[in-house]
Amino acid sequence: MKAKDENAKAALSSLKAKITEAEKVNGQEITEAETLKVITTAIKQRKQSYEAFTQAGREDLARKEHDEMLVLESLMPKQMTDAELNNAVAEIVKELSGQSLPFKAMIGKTVGAFNKKYPGLAENARVQSVAEFFVDKVC
Repeated sequence: MKAKDENAKAALSSLKAKITEAEKVNGQEITEAETLKVITTAIKQRKQSYEAFTQAGREDLARKEHDEMLVLESLMPKQMTDAELNNAVAEIVKELSGQSLPFKAMIGKTVGAFNKKYPGLAENARVQSVAEFFVDKVC
């Protein structure tokens, strides 16, 4: 149990440092959306480290990275269900459909609009996949 507390402490300490660094770069307190970006980046870094340590056979370090990743994931808002994501992306595509944009540009606009409207509620890969489906129907 003590190891988990240490991993949580390390994850939160690292996150606090990253948020402080972002605020210094920004020159002011960062918004909730920017904080979610910092947390998402930290989660991705932990995931990459976990995979690298697993491939290298360093299970002790992989477990530490995985535990820290779980702590950081617990700070994120609840992710949208597939149905909620489909509805949200379909609505955004419908709003943007009046613009005559190339396929890839439309997907980029859709993902960008989604992230602005629903920050941190779905992974970009999921949003992009759903956006491609709905934009393909419109184009």
